[in-house]
Amino acid sequence: MFRPLWLVLLLSVVTCFIAPSRGVAQEQPVAKPSQADAPWVADAARRRQELIDKNGAGTDAGLQARLLAMRDADEAARGVSHGEAKNKDKLQMASNIAEIDAQLTAGLKEIVAKSGWPTITTVGIDASNAAMLILTHTRDHAWQLSLLPLLESLADQGRIDGTPLALVIDKELVSEGKLQRYGTQFTRVADGMAMYGVENPGELDAERAKVGLPPMNVYKGQLEAMYHLKATGKIVTAPSPVAAAK
Repeated sequence: MFRPLWLVLLLSVVTCFIAPSRGVAQEQPVAKPSQADAPWVADAARRRQELIDKNGAGTDAGLQARLLAMRDADEAARGVSHGEAKNKDKLQMASNIAEIDAQLTAGLKEIVAKSGWPTITTVGIDASNAAMLILTHTRDHAWQLSLLPLLESLADQGRIDGTPLALVIDKELVSEGKLQRYGTQFTRVADGMAMYGVENPGELDAERAKVGLPPMNVYKGQLEAMYHLKATGKIVTAPSPVAAAK
């Protein structure tokens, strides 16, 4: 389905610094995944197939191959191969991951400048999502932010997959010191991981379902498996851009 993309996207959602204790607003219990959560998997598969049926398999084979190769490089830098972690017990990333991300960002910028954003119609859903994966991991947040209006419009039109875009939206909101929309972004705290505050916590799972994200209890389980850290249930405040830059 979307396992290769989804697994490596999880590697972009936890910031590595220890959040200040003043940001902890409340505790929430961490629910455990159950069979009741299975419908989201079927819904994600349905959404993916609808996008393929609407847009086709892509028309630019050369660009498709280039983006998929870039995806493989991004995954390899994060210890992932063919959608599976290379080391099940320890998260392993390349020592030069910043350099790799910069190279991939430069390649994606070249593609966007020449051909526009890679849509499903042009390169197929996997290569289109590969472009979003690279954008998610870019260090160039100004460029990332500048693309959001276009990307949200393309997602609304069904020309790209809105699921990975949700992570980009949340990353930018958090980087601006704002509440995130979909609850995808977490930070490390002394006893594990804590979620940055969200706009509408009472409707969080409903908001996530709109873009094909799994329920929060499933998502937290995925994060725990990926990072080998406990999802504490704490909610923290995103640092202001000025504080984050220090």
